[in-house]
Amino acid sequence: MGIKPNWTADEVEYLEDKWGQLSIKGIANRLGRSVQAVKLKAGKLGLGDNRTCVDGITLSQLSVELKTYYGILREWVREHDFPAKPRVLAESRTCLVIRYQDFWKWAESHKHIVNLSRLEPNILGPEPEWAKEKRELDKRSYEKRFKRPWTAQEDMKLRSLVNAHRYDYPTVAKELGRSEAAIKRRLYDLGIKAQPIRRDRHVKYTKAEVQQLVDMYHKGYGYNTMAEKLGKSALGIRGKLERMGYKFKRMEAVNK
Repeated sequence: MGIKPNWTADEVEYLEDKWGQLSIKGIANRLGRSVQAVKLKAGKLGLGDNRTCVDGITLSQLSVELKTYYGILREWVREHDFPAKPRVLAESRTCLVIRYQDFWKWAESHKHIVNLSRLEPNILGPEPEWAKEKRELDKRSYEKRFKRPWTAQEDMKLRSLVNAHRYDYPTVAKELGRSEAAIKRRLYDLGIKAQPIRRDRHVKYTKAEVQQLVDMYHKGYGYNTMAEKLGKSALGIRGKLERMGYKFKRMEAVNK
């Protein structure tokens, strides 16, 4: 088999234009060159990984930017209509790719699923106005969730508070500077049978409170933040949302 002549200016222009838009095999077939030759030329031209040149981002790269597990994004595709589309980028390998504008459009209606706390601003293209506020909310939630380890003194105080049988979850959480979920988990881990007292589940919400709750939910506020602003318990907030028709799966809320 003869050696293919040097690359022409037209061939180079085609390679640069189609890199990341067509599969490497497709480019090779169009130019009548081998896949290896196309890869070598792309390397010399400094075109980089062809997966980074698409109009959007691959699912695997998105998981890196969001600093979350790839499996979670695949679940978004299966369970939440995440608009990632298959695309052949290598010789025959198919990757799931999502356009930046499609990501942000989807994320706006799935704020309780998406965590922007560790996403670098504008790394996924121009961000919508709501993303800044959501990022700050997620950062505060993340900091509370992954706070310092429990100390022996905190464990003693937790035992004392719940054994008093007169403090509810919000009060205990505030005293220890933890989330209600963290309090519940620590009681379980320590094998403590006593529980904070429950607030009256039949306390009614005013129309203004309901509207505020819905507004905060759609902005991506976490349960603890909503509870603080409304003077309710985080567990009660979740229960209220469920009674209003919001469905939750694996601790994530989806309005159906």
